Amino acid sequence: MKLRQKELKSGTGGVVIIEIEGNIIGGPDAMSLNDEIHKMVNAGTKKIIIDMKSVEHINSSGLGILIASLNAVRQADGNLKIANASSRVLDLLKITKLNQIFEPYKSVDEAVKDLA
Repeated sequence: MKLRQKELKSGTGGVVIIEIEGNIIGGPDAMSLNDEIHKMVNAGTKKIIIDMKSVEHINSSGLGILIASLNAVRQADGNLKIANASSRVLDLLKITKLNQIFEPYKSVDEAVKDLA
């Protein structure tokens, strides 16, 4: 799993987008996502979007990492959104009812508008 991040500053209030490439299935790779989000929260980032356009699979460990990340951001009075999830990932979020917690968006632009 690879992570890339970019910060949108003008007009967005400091939204950070994390692009994930690969599967979120636990282990050291997925923990790097959790670690990165905690570093960002500790540095004062409060608006995070996870761009999942290149994620094909996520398992229960990956969902747990997303939930822990969301909790960390919300405890810092911030918010975390998911964008560009595949139909397979969206189905899993629906089955687990996590789509009500994560508010998945069809695009990063939609998520940015909601956070800005």
